[in-house]
Amino acid sequence: MTPKRIRWLAIVAAVLVLLAGYAATARQVTILVDGQAEPLTTRALSVGAALAEAGVVLAPADTVQPARWMPLRNGLVIAVERAARIHLFADGEWYHTVSSERQVRSLLAEWDVELTAADQLLLAGRPLDPAQPLPTGAALVLTLRRPVTITLEVDGQTQQFHSAASTLGEALAAQGIALAAADQLEPPAETPLDAALNAQLVRARPLTVQLAGESHTVYSPAATVGEALAQAGVALQGEDYSVPAEDQPVPADGQIRVVRVQESVQLVQEIVPHETRWQPDDSAELDQQSVVQLGQDGVQAARVRVRYEDGQEVSRQTEAERLLVQPVEQINGYGTKIVIHTAVVDGVTIEYYRAVQVFATSYSPCRSGVPDKCYHGTSLGLPVKRGVIATWYNWYIALGGHSVYIPGYGSAVVADVGAYRDRSVPWIDLAYTDDDYVGWAQYVTMYFTTPVPPDVPLVWPP
Repeated sequence: MTPKRIRWLAIVAAVLVLLAGYAATARQVTILVDGQAEPLTTRALSVGAALAEAGVVLAPADTVQPARWMPLRNGLVIAVERAARIHLFADGEWYHTVSSERQVRSLLAEWDVELTAADQLLLAGRPLDPAQPLPTGAALVLTLRRPVTITLEVDGQTQQFHSAASTLGEALAAQGIALAAADQLEPPAETPLDAALNAQLVRARPLTVQLAGESHTVYSPAATVGEALAQAGVALQGEDYSVPAEDQPVPADGQIRVVRVQESVQLVQEIVPHETRWQPDDSAELDQQSVVQLGQDGVQAARVRVRYEDGQEVSRQTEAERLLVQPVEQINGYGTKIVIHTAVVDGVTIEYYRAVQVFATSYSPCRSGVPDKCYHGTSLGLPVKRGVIATWYNWYIALGGHSVYIPGYGSAVVADVGAYRDRSVPWIDLAYTDDDYVGWAQYVTMYFTTPVPPDVPLVWPP
């Protein structure tokens, strides 16, 4: 082997020795910054140098474990706790610090702030267990709430308790006082508890509202019917009303009825009957009738207000009436002229001035229609026998003593009053003695014969 070759081999061996020595100085460490782990292979000799090599810049208040001057060893875990800006609001004052301390009680001791079991600690508005370390972060805001006195009236009963909750609702929940959706709390549940507070809770109770034929159950804390209906979304409009009325207290049985009222205005036309007047007509024969002026009914219009409750008509009220067509009076004429006529009846020639269709029956003293009773004299004082007729009382008053002729019976005088069951029938009774009685039941013509009496009624009696 030549001397040159030997020199080259010596140089290579020396380089290999140097490389082996360099490799032997490398160490594997883990850098933990605010809980985030980062592995690092380094030949740095100290913790601080390793952090610098990893690009970890330390603020004066940051803490490092182990200390920055400590030597490195293989497998070492370097923990870096960044300092945070920590703010505390307690007892009306702010406390500030920049620290890597994460134990709440240590921070409170540093600020000389006392924490009791009744206090509540909040981090960013959320409850924080003081036994737990603070989370990492650049800025942390703590709030220390002291308990305040809450005086609560529930349905007339008063109770008092203390709470450090943020809001009234949270304080009630912590006391086991549940709020239903329809309960009425004054002040509202979201009211912050910054000082002692008086609150009133009115529990909603079930109410049954009858509306449009249906029953609806609602829950309301209202004191009056109107408030309860408003909270249930039931509006009274126009003439609508409730039972009990809106301004009345909610009834003990919780029953409320709502009546929907509607009104309509109708134009109603009515016939106005015309009047009829009779006047004498001396150119017409007795009992003849004529129309002097034809009557005509009128027309009247009325505005009628109709009231409906729950769809049913309950009343009508006429508000205005107007006569559209005036009725025209009818004027009838009745004849007053007495004319003597002749006729042959039953073979006998008679003179008469009036003829009337009548229904004829007969009677005798003991056939007067009264059981076990006999009447032998007439109302005019004549004996009951052939030649006497009875009729309606008002006819008797007008025609008593007048002479008549009845076909099949003969001449007679209106001299008695009968009793008849049908007022619409022009009825007469023909008199007989009990021995010569003949039964009648037929319509006949009754002739009023001459001489004409001076008291002839010009109008046939009703």
